[in-house]
Amino acid sequence: MTLYETVKYGTKTFYEEAYTMEQKSKGFYSSISVLPNHSIQEATSILKDANIDAIPVIDDENCMVGVLTVQHIISAISNGDSSSDPVENIMEAVINGDNVESDEILEKYGMLRDSIGIVNQKISKKKLVENIAELYRNFLSETEAIFNSTHNLIISIDLAGRIKIFNKSAEKFFGKKFEDVYNREIEDFYPESRLRKVALSGNSEILQKIRIKDNYFLSNRSPIVDKNNRVIGAVAILQDISELESISDELSRVKALNREFDAIFESSFDGIWLSDGEGKVLKMNRANEKIFGFSRDELIGKYPKDMLEKGVYSRSSVVRAIEKKETVTTTLTTKDGKTIIATSTPVFDEKENIALVVNNIRDATHLFQLQSELDQMKGLTELYKNKLKQMEVKKGFVYQSTQMEEIVSLALRLAKVECPVLITGPSGVGKELIADIIHSNSERKGGPFVKVNCGAIPENLMESELFGYEPGAFSGADRAGKLGYFALAHKGTLLLDEIGELPLHMQVKLLRAVQDKSITRVGGTKPFKVDIRLLAATNRDLKDMIANNEFREDLYYRLNVAAIPIPALNERRDDILPLVEHFLRLFNKKYRKNIQVTNEVLDYWCHYNWQGNVRQLENTMERLVVSAQDEVVTTHDLNSSATKKSLKKREQEIISLPEAVAQTEQKLIRRAFQQYKTTREMAQKLDIHQSTLIRKAAKYGIKK
Repeated sequence: MTLYETVKYGTKTFYEEAYTMEQKSKGFYSSISVLPNHSIQEATSILKDANIDAIPVIDDENCMVGVLTVQHIISAISNGDSSSDPVENIMEAVINGDNVESDEILEKYGMLRDSIGIVNQKISKKKLVENIAELYRNFLSETEAIFNSTHNLIISIDLAGRIKIFNKSAEKFFGKKFEDVYNREIEDFYPESRLRKVALSGNSEILQKIRIKDNYFLSNRSPIVDKNNRVIGAVAILQDISELESISDELSRVKALNREFDAIFESSFDGIWLSDGEGKVLKMNRANEKIFGFSRDELIGKYPKDMLEKGVYSRSSVVRAIEKKETVTTTLTTKDGKTIIATSTPVFDEKENIALVVNNIRDATHLFQLQSELDQMKGLTELYKNKLKQMEVKKGFVYQSTQMEEIVSLALRLAKVECPVLITGPSGVGKELIADIIHSNSERKGGPFVKVNCGAIPENLMESELFGYEPGAFSGADRAGKLGYFALAHKGTLLLDEIGELPLHMQVKLLRAVQDKSITRVGGTKPFKVDIRLLAATNRDLKDMIANNEFREDLYYRLNVAAIPIPALNERRDDILPLVEHFLRLFNKKYRKNIQVTNEVLDYWCHYNWQGNVRQLENTMERLVVSAQDEVVTTHDLNSSATKKSLKKREQEIISLPEAVAQTEQKLIRRAFQQYKTTREMAQKLDIHQSTLIRKAAKYGIKK
């Protein structure tokens, strides 16, 4: 079934209409003609007025030179010819004179010559029907081709809702052939078409956006009306606008981006302007007006030479950027003496020509001010960070004295660098805790932290323990070999505690490992690199050991790049009470007790000479908690306990005179701070100068 076979005009077929036309013009002879230079439009009007489909074309001597038909005109218009073109361009030419070929052409179009050679057209029933039928067959064929070649979907129905037209685009979209849907009701596969409603109501539905199968269409639905103005069906033309919708969305996004760009461009504190490849100003934001002191209207369209002459700036970064074909940053001076920083960046097209220059300027005065404020903020931030870190450290490391405040602050600063650190101080003061602080606040905190007590390793095993050994290096060795502490600390931190106990022959090998950052395993020949942060700790005086040839001087200076000396507990008595409270809570919780002590006991401990430092205090607190008979411990309990006896025994021991003087001096200064409000009154009472009092109080960590 073809489109030609299904299309009707009103209620009559084209053949019926052709017969009616033949009846109206039966026996009529026409001598109507056109000239070769008549336009196609003029010839069309003549054919329409005469109600004929063919006409002879004659020359100035009234001789026939061709035949023009409606089909010729339709073909010309379809081919895109202009209606003002002459008919001789599209007519079927006829040779002048009497000959068989000319007569055949005349006969073909139902024409004949009279006695004097004038060509007339005879409209006969047969010829008229044949010509009109052929004309409309061609017309319908072309119409069908147009319907099927269009990208739009075209669907028509009759009044009963049965499909009559279903073009190729509709077939492709719905996945159905015309033969399969012809004469089927439209609702069978397209229930949302509304074509039946349009046919029944006779009302058009124009330019409506609809959605079918996730595609968007622009729909025009119109009734089909015959020549008697009767509705005989409805047709829908659907234009796929899915791509247009996508383009529209993209356009909306581009517009939004442009609005955002304009907003950013205008709100920028910096002056921004765009120049073309010759330096002419194309666009600039309002910040330029404030910086340069000129309005945008005065500068847009100007070249660098014009701006120099107007005194806008002292020199042009744009010109230099165009000449050098690279980004240029320089300082300029404006007419009111401002010093500004200008940066010009060229933008290249696909041919590597400069298409645009983006210029950015900033008032250097504001920049320096901001830089100063930024430096201050950085300093404050760093200070706050250090304070926060100290607070975090304080959660696990109990102290209150100014001496320990300074030591913890120093440890946090040293944690940021990779240099070796030597931690010194008597036994039990917390050297290992300081090492923990350095590691846990360094960039290596995610790596291993290996602690080695050099005094606890037998001398004959020292090298294999530190550097490891190869498989089968010596009898009794592990067959798989051993890594050693240096290798275990790779990418982390290694603490060598009691470094003063290291034998001299091992000091040489340690020095080489520290210098070269490589070690050689026992039984091995090939050194390999290790990446460690080295910390060392000792309770011995390494300088005295150097003088006695017990410690290598070169190793000492390698380890002592940064030093942290930790004072004894007696030199920072402000830490005693916080430590007592800490250990009481710790051991009460551990042993599920609630032991408390009187103020007299606390005062006694504050003035006691803790030779074992924090470790001794911790041991005393634990022994007190586990051995106390009552919940509140008094000095009487101390007198009757082994703890008190031990403490009293230590007090009876003879100590050096300077140490005794220092203890008495510290005790007197502490009492003075408790009894008097000002340092002037304290100094007068102690009979010393005020500056001497302040210096000694700082030495002992005593403060108001």
